[in-house]
Amino acid sequence: MVLMFIPLEEVHGQGFFAEYWSILTDPAHVAVELTLTAIIDGLLLGLLVPLIKGYVNYRLQRQHAELDAEHGIHHHDDHIHVKRESVAPDCEVLEETS
Repeated sequence: MVLMFIPLEEVHGQGFFAEYWSILTDPAHVAVELTLTAIIDGLLLGLLVPLIKGYVNYRLQRQHAELDAEHGIHHHDDHIHVKRESVAPDCEVLEETS
């Protein structure tokens, strides 16, 4: 079905598949494609991924802080304080010692 839309005779006179094979096997063309791919991938990985990662980390930290506040959890460097009256039976509670 796709072949119906591909012009089999090109202006250059060699035909579509001959031109395609010529471009595909041309070392200069392959080098240009690899260079452009490296540049585009470098921009995407170098710029967009850190921005997306920073946004996701910001959202996760904010949600974590909201959940901690909701459940009365306070983080310190070496331990956690939980201030709640009732705790689910399967939860471990560390009591505040201050």
